Amino acid sequence: MAILPALALLLVSAFGIGAMTYGNPAPDAQMAVIGPPWWKEDRMASLVAAAGGRMIAGGALPNIIVVRRAPEGERRPDEPEDLVAALYAAGAWLVLDAPTQRSCRGLVDNGKGAI
Repeated sequence: MAILPALALLLVSAFGIGAMTYGNPAPDAQMAVIGPPWWKEDRMASLVAAAGGRMIAGGALPNIIVVRRAPEGERRPDEPEDLVAALYAAGAWLVLDAPTQRSCRGLVDNGKGAI
């Protein structure tokens, strides 16, 4: 039992290093949004809608979703300038740069920003 604190520190450190590796996404980048583990797809979709983001794909888990901002000419007036801050304000636990969708299901953008 004396090893449990060391294991906890190892896990927290590994997670922190992983989060710093991906860092904050660029404003127009594709982002992986992670919510609380008990949230399902519909709650994650509501989070993205509340933040003004565009859904690209669902994640490997129901509490992960891939989003992006609309291209410059397609943005609605209600879309925030800082999507990352808006996602955190809407309840996201973590927003990471998602340059590829390796861990995501094969859902595709229908051209309107929805899955």
